[in-house]
Amino acid sequence: MMFDRRYCFCFVALLSGLIANMSVASGQQLGRSADRLNYIAAAEIRSQPTEKWKFQTQGQLYASPVVFKDKVIVGSCDSNLYALDKINGKIIWKYKTGGEIRSTVAIDSGLLYFVCSDGLLYALSTETGQKRWTFATNGERKKDAWDYFHSSPTISEGIVYFGSGDNHIYAINGKTGELSWKFPTGGIVHASPTLTKDRVMIGSFDGYFYCLEKNGKLRWKFKTVGERYFPKGEIQFHAITADSSVYFGARDFNVYALNVNDGTGYWIYHQPGSWTGVPSLSGEKVIVTMSDSYSILALEKIHGTKLAEPAVTLNTFSSAAVAGSNAFFGSLDGIVYKFDVAKGTTMPIFQTESSKRNRHLFVDGKGKLRADLQRKYADDINRLFTDYLQMGSIFSTIWIEQRTLYFGAADGAVYAIE
Repeated sequence: MMFDRRYCFCFVALLSGLIANMSVASGQQLGRSADRLNYIAAAEIRSQPTEKWKFQTQGQLYASPVVFKDKVIVGSCDSNLYALDKINGKIIWKYKTGGEIRSTVAIDSGLLYFVCSDGLLYALSTETGQKRWTFATNGERKKDAWDYFHSSPTISEGIVYFGSGDNHIYAINGKTGELSWKFPTGGIVHASPTLTKDRVMIGSFDGYFYCLEKNGKLRWKFKTVGERYFPKGEIQFHAITADSSVYFGARDFNVYALNVNDGTGYWIYHQPGSWTGVPSLSGEKVIVTMSDSYSILALEKIHGTKLAEPAVTLNTFSSAAVAGSNAFFGSLDGIVYKFDVAKGTTMPIFQTESSKRNRHLFVDGKGKLRADLQRKYADDINRLFTDYLQMGSIFSTIWIEQRTLYFGAADGAVYAIE
């Protein structure tokens, strides 16, 4: 009897989606699971969803919401972590920290964990928001204006893994807050760790992708190629892993696929003139959000062949949440897009209120960047990207729960749309 691995993959993907949707599941986090695949089997999302509720914080939102039981849990740059009622958006509890929260929580066994700009890893009760413990790193720092996120923890067998602006990768006992080990890199580590059964994989701003054993010993590391203006090939975002492969993007304009066992190369896809962003997986396709090319990629996962690259208006810095054959993501223009993976097309499905008010300042009536921006900003790209935030830019990865999409925006609001 012939064994078709495609059917095996579909079954595994379906099973992982079902597990990720279980409200009692432990370890829910950025990308839903420790492999960061960010996939569910299906969702009944309307073609033009409308606002179900909106909750306003007092700071910009870069972290991604996690839905756990009856709560939507998300941090804000106003220094608060919020637990909101997922039905109506009202506060259940909030916790005040000593800095901005740009990290997405990981949840396990009644506790949640997140990193803060005050240099602490926090552990709080999921039910009450009461602090259980904190762990102090050697402090956070920021690479540049486009270093939007802190590392989002992941957890396995009671150990919390995360990266830090102090150039280290950490493993912390989730119950006690005690250090299990830390591993030094040559740069800021704001990528989020991706786990397999026995490995921790994470990239650094030093341009290396690290694969560590669960005891903190180096198994292998891989150096990105680098590029004229970004010679280190900095790795800013998290990877995904599936089968024998690990996939990630870098600032050297490349998407990499490596053998998860030894770090040898499977393929490299080069995107001229643009940082490559965050991968997700949809069946046999790797979906990669992009920066300066204003697009989203669909690559064949075995060979890295480009299958589709539909355009969007502006940069995307979060991962696409995949539901069946559709992927949902937000962009700097404050719009949520749906990517039909099978057809290779995108369409806008929701616009933040800030985008409705201010998008015309940056985008013309044909959906192109205004021709006068270069003159207006005199090539001050830092000021331009700061002003983009007036559109309610969407940095968070969207959480899909049945018919509802949850996300945060730079206008400080947490949105639930359906």
